[in-house]
Amino acid sequence: DHTEAIVGFVVEGVHPHDLAQWLDRAGVAIRAGQHCCMPLHARLGLGSSARMSLGPYNTTEDVDRLVGAVADVRERFRRAARRPARAAVG
Repeated sequence: DHTEAIVGFVVEGVHPHDLAQWLDRAGVAIRAGQHCCMPLHARLGLGSSARMSLGPYNTTEDVDRLVGAVADVRERFRRAARRPARAAVG
């Protein structure tokens, strides 16, 4: 009887800490960092990752909200990367 799941992931073009902050604004809680697995991060060439956890209290709506919020953040960062850089004012 498996009632919990932990999934580590990265979103291309979005730093895990930025992802966590944007998801928090959308009401979705994840963790970002090295999660006590620095050797694995080093082997994978990662500085950090995101981690989501599910338990028996989570619903399919929670998962849908996570997936939708990640897609929104990914698109936001994709659009920002396509914008021309602003000239420095000084």
